Amino acid sequence: MEKAILKTLIYADLFDYPLKINELHKWLIGRKVTLRQLEKTLKVSRKYYFLQNRKNLVAQRLKKEKQSAVYMRKAKIISQILKIIPWIKLVGISGGLALNNASKKDDIDLFIITAKNRLWLSRLFCLGLLSAIRQRRKVGDKGRKIAGKICLNILLDEDRLEQNNKDIFVAHEVLQMRPLWQRVGIYSKFLEDNSWAFKFLPNWIAEVRIKNQESSLKQKKLNSKFLLLDSIADYFENLAKKFQLKIMQTPKGMERIEDGALYFHPNDIREEILKKYNQSLTRSANF
Repeated sequence: MEKAILKTLIYADLFDYPLKINELHKWLIGRKVTLRQLEKTLKVSRKYYFLQNRKNLVAQRLKKEKQSAVYMRKAKIISQILKIIPWIKLVGISGGLALNNASKKDDIDLFIITAKNRLWLSRLFCLGLLSAIRQRRKVGDKGRKIAGKICLNILLDEDRLEQNNKDIFVAHEVLQMRPLWQRVGIYSKFLEDNSWAFKFLPNWIAEVRIKNQESSLKQKKLNSKFLLLDSIADYFENLAKKFQLKIMQTPKGMERIEDGALYFHPNDIREEILKKYNQSLTRSANF
């Protein structure tokens, strides 16, 4: 148990994120336990748990929580605007904001799941809407220009929800993603397709129940309205893909394009975090 606690605190420390007792339990790495068992192992009760000499993180977290509340309100409003795009089945928050750990200089990362074969068309409409309301984070933007702007961080086709990379970093990304709204239970399918993540984080449970925005019957009626337009939409999906791929021809180090999945990380920190995490584990084992 002690090793699992240390692993969890080391990982959270990489993001300057002290943990409350319920969070330490929820994100405990590789060990299935009850909250009571965890409390007995810790022995000393504290409001926040963190590595030695990192008490300053508590004040930082409180400050970030206030900023995160501002950004979360904005994200919820914008997610409702994106609901007019019929092919989008889920809009959620990823990145630091999903854990209320966003600073004022950060952007707002959106996680989107689309209907089958509507990935590129959905992205094009999203970018158009965000540009129209001047909330899109553009390529090359830095500093103050990105603060509070919307970044379409990850877009997945409903038939391509399982993540190829299966490690502690991606497990966290999967489970900390916070849905803002969904259609026809797609969030449950996302968790089911990525059930491997529970091997890393076996105590995780969702904090809130996400309601469907439409009943399955209403969704079927909605789908039937667009049935006649499917062939036309297929044509424009292919056009949207060609158009966007042409723009992306020059590598910018921020795009990862897979079949049915798009990842846009201006600063892809996965490998760096995994390296630091493993180095910290090795150092701790040597003491």
